[in-house]
Amino acid sequence: MKIDINTSVTFDNLVQSSKRITQHIGGTRSGKTYAILQWLIVRAIQEKQDITIVRKTVPSLKRTVMKDFKDILLGINYFHDDSFNQSERYYKFANGSIISFLNTDDPEKLRGVKSDILFIDEASEVDEESYFQLSIRCSGPIVLAFNPTISPYHWLRQMENCERFVTTYKDNPYLPQEMVDAIEELQHKNPKYWTIYGKGEYAPNDKAIFNFQIVDEIPMCELVAFGMDFGFANDPTTLVAVHKSGDMLYLRELMYDTGLVTNDIIKKLQDFNVGRTTEIWCDSADPRLIEEIHRSGFNAKPVKKGPDSIKFGIGVLQNYGICVSKKSQNLINELYSYQWATDKYGYVLDKPEGGLDHLIDAARYVAMMRLSIKQQNKGKYTLTFK
Repeated sequence: MKIDINTSVTFDNLVQSSKRITQHIGGTRSGKTYAILQWLIVRAIQEKQDITIVRKTVPSLKRTVMKDFKDILLGINYFHDDSFNQSERYYKFANGSIISFLNTDDPEKLRGVKSDILFIDEASEVDEESYFQLSIRCSGPIVLAFNPTISPYHWLRQMENCERFVTTYKDNPYLPQEMVDAIEELQHKNPKYWTIYGKGEYAPNDKAIFNFQIVDEIPMCELVAFGMDFGFANDPTTLVAVHKSGDMLYLRELMYDTGLVTNDIIKKLQDFNVGRTTEIWCDSADPRLIEEIHRSGFNAKPVKKGPDSIKFGIGVLQNYGICVSKKSQNLINELYSYQWATDKYGYVLDKPEGGLDHLIDAARYVAMMRLSIKQQNKGKYTLTFK
């Protein structure tokens, strides 16, 4: 059977690479994921293979790689409905090849996955431990795709013995002109975004709000409290442990998950052995959820937000040196990316950009409620005698 496909340079990069592990770092609309899927389909048709395609969550799998996978097969008249098991998320080819779609939300599932080829899309969303569990069970090529938005401390940038390919929108010959124009406008509208999304290059964050260090382990020191920020579909529910030693704070990421309901959160708190008397300062926007966690036996409390509470919490955190556990990958990414907003003229404003701040918000709640001068002096009085 002869199959004709229209693809991009990423396909050739995979064919010609001599390394087992390849990183495909792309600006927006570079077409890297689509070309990688084409290469995987060709490999599956040519020879019996067990191929695993991974993203962090099920919704992101269905919205991106599973949709593109089906479109590619339809485009070459190779898709068969009875070969695609939607509930178990795998496709079986006539020669016995299987392409499975896996999310990393459930770490236990990763320990049962064996594959001949592994592809992790948006690999920057996947923590190093999940990657390790997947990689040691893969006997062949490992393909990692992501955008150049990650910090210099990310495990992907520390990886050795791999081949790196950078692609941009210019490497995608099928991109409509209106999309090309929108990307090229970034040269004038947002130079930093142009560097990242237009040129596919890493950009230093010269507007970063926090300076921080990464440590191998959290030393023995006081556990101040936990901070929790709530999310569900698009934003994660997060949990941060805040430790203190002198004028140093040590932050440890414990939870960064979407789709959690109350019972899931409670189960995770139990698994983390969170003490029943240890304070958990929570996002006050969901009082019912806080009450349900409290009734389950945890010391969950709503944070008190006032005017300029975000700026206030940032100020409290900035009074300390900040160290982060190297296993806290999402927190490291947030701290690196968290920056001051700018106006339309490029002037820096006295407020942060919103967005990637879910773990930072959780740490900020602890800072506001336990580490501010007012809170530390609570219950202390000065008496003057004549």
